[in-house]
Amino acid sequence: MIEGSGVWDEQDFDSHDYALLCAYTHPDASPAELDLVTDWYVWVFFFDDHFLEVYKRPQDQTGAKAYLDRLPAFMPVDVSVGVPEPTNAVEAGLADLWARTVPTMSDAWRRRFADSTRALLEESIWELSNISETRVPNPVEYVEMRRKVGGRAWSADLVEHAVGAEVPARIAASRPMRY
Repeated sequence: MIEGSGVWDEQDFDSHDYALLCAYTHPDASPAELDLVTDWYVWVFFFDDHFLEVYKRPQDQTGAKAYLDRLPAFMPVDVSVGVPEPTNAVEAGLADLWARTVPTMSDAWRRRFADSTRALLEESIWELSNISETRVPNPVEYVEMRRKVGGRAWSADLVEHAVGAEVPARIAASRPMRY
C-alpha cells in the first residue's frame, strides 16, 4: 500500500484548483473526460513537486535516474502488457491514469503520448544536472530544451483524447505539428 505523499497536504492541493484550470482549458470536454484530464494535470504537477522534494533539493542524481528510468514501464504502448507493482504515489498514479486513458486510442497515439510524457520527465533530470553543477543554461540552450520537453506536446495529446479526435500519425509527425 502506498502511503501519503509527504509533498502536498489537503489545503495545499485544494489551493491549486486543478479542476478550474482544466475546466478553462477543456471547456468542451464531457464530465468524465474533464475528470480524466484533471487527474493527469494533478499527476504531472505532483510529479514535479515530488521530484523537487525527493531528488532536486538533496541533489540526488543517482536516485533520480533510477526513479525516472522506472517510470516508462508504467506506460506500455501495448495494452496487453502488464506494469510492475508501483512503489510510490507517482508510479501508482501513472499506472492508474495510463490504464484509464490509452485503451481507446491508437498505437500511434499511445506511442506519441508515452514519448511526450517521457519528455516531461527528462526535463527534470536536465534541471537536476544544472542545479548539481551550479550551472545556468544559456538562453538558447534553455529555449531549445523547453521546446523539446515542455508540456506543449503532452497537453496537445490530452486535448485529442478529451475531444475524441486523434490527429493522424502522419500529420502529427509533420514539422508544423511538432513545432
